[in-house]
Amino acid sequence: MNVYDVIKKPLISEKIEGLRAQNCYVFEIDLNANKTLVKQAIRKIFGVTPVKVNTLVLRSEPKTNKYKIGYGPRRKKAYVFLGKNDKITLFEGV
Repeated sequence: MNVYDVIKKPLISEKIEGLRAQNCYVFEIDLNANKTLVKQAIRKIFGVTPVKVNTLVLRSEPKTNKYKIGYGPRRKKAYVFLGKNDKITLFEGV
């Protein structure tokens, strides 16, 4: 798997902004990616070294239509913790 295919997009919310004080960044990643692939991707794309990576698989959400009930796609998130002096410039000013 290519390192640029591992990370899909950064996630931004009020709860995630609170984690920024702990130098934690949250990304949506590929379902087949593991922690070591996420570490390698962060190191190569952003040029910082992650201290710890936690992953979380979100189950599919029920979606209702007028006639039937369906389910949305499954997603996977990665919580990336960096060292004290490291920052990702993508999140600056957000």
